[in-house]
Amino acid sequence: MIAERTLRNWRKDALRDLSIKETKMPISPEQLNIDVLYRAEMNNRILRLTQALLDMHLMKGIKA
Repeated sequence: MIAERTLRNWRKDALRDLSIKETKMPISPEQLNIDVLYRAEMNNRILRLTQALLDMHLMKGIKA
């Protein structure tokens, strides 16, 4: 099982918006839009999955 601290760190990282700051090369506006949408989708997935795992940690603590 993944540690609760790791899950919280992943959630914190997913909540940060780093998509534009990490861009180093000038790219087309279309590519920037694709990159931003991709990053947003991945962050949403990370948030949903980590929330489910944190809920499992909580339930495990209640049963014990």
